[in-house]
Amino acid sequence: MFEPTQLAWHNGRIVQLEQAAPSIASHSLHLGISVFDGMMAYWNNDHYYIHRMSEHFQRLRHGSKHMGLDFLWFEDELSLGVELLLKKIPPTNYYIRPIVYRPSPQINVTGSEEMPVDVAIFGVIAPRNVDQPLSCHISPVERVSSRAIPVAWKVGGTYVNSYLVRQAAKQAGFDDGLMTNREGKILEASAANLFFLDENSIITPSLDPDIFPGITRFTIIDLAKSLGIEVIERDVKIPEVFNFAGAFLASTLMELRPIDRLETEYWNSSKHPIFLKLLKEFREVTHQ
Repeated sequence: MFEPTQLAWHNGRIVQLEQAAPSIASHSLHLGISVFDGMMAYWNNDHYYIHRMSEHFQRLRHGSKHMGLDFLWFEDELSLGVELLLKKIPPTNYYIRPIVYRPSPQINVTGSEEMPVDVAIFGVIAPRNVDQPLSCHISPVERVSSRAIPVAWKVGGTYVNSYLVRQAAKQAGFDDGLMTNREGKILEASAANLFFLDENSIITPSLDPDIFPGITRFTIIDLAKSLGIEVIERDVKIPEVFNFAGAFLASTLMELRPIDRLETEYWNSSKHPIFLKLLKEFREVTHQ
């Protein structure tokens, strides 16, 4: 459970978190029509390192624009908002959540363009450098098709899919679930991209519209290439996953977490040489 900070940046001001809340009758709350993002602010002794903040805000604007939630704030203003918020709250590691939404008490499916758009940024204290391996299963909950809701836009309502995947995993005695599409192609976990481990390479499902283009995913690919580790992006079907030597998940909040159990198959992903190399490099980046 991640508890939010008591303060938030809201439309240019630092306010109490509750003051940034939408109406209980808001369009965004009832229809899940909001767009959000998430970035890590790492407290490194006496300063913050915010991992790829610009890319996170570019993604936020891209999704918001496609959802008809255009906002006026520029990237540098949003960045200053994060910095101002971090100065007002105790120094530690935060998962920073910017969110764009319509706050007013009006419920409708169409004709929302005239309704105001709010932008808020808050944080939750987040752990870092968690080494505990994960157990996963092949989820009975399929990935929502991008032909229904584009998954790259980080629309609030889309994450019902992630919630159901995580709930199904817990009920089955696992930490997380690996989602597939209707054709049985492995896509990702509930809220993280997926990498498989072989002797000399990492294999990750090739990006298609049903796979979230995670910023941490791109970071891991860049790090692997800089280390001379072969990166293979291709489709992976369910029967094949048990032939790999291991796997790990990658996301902003989760960072890198090894999978040591998939269904009834036990791996030693947390000790795999390639995983350990990537983990070391990733932590050097986030500790700068």
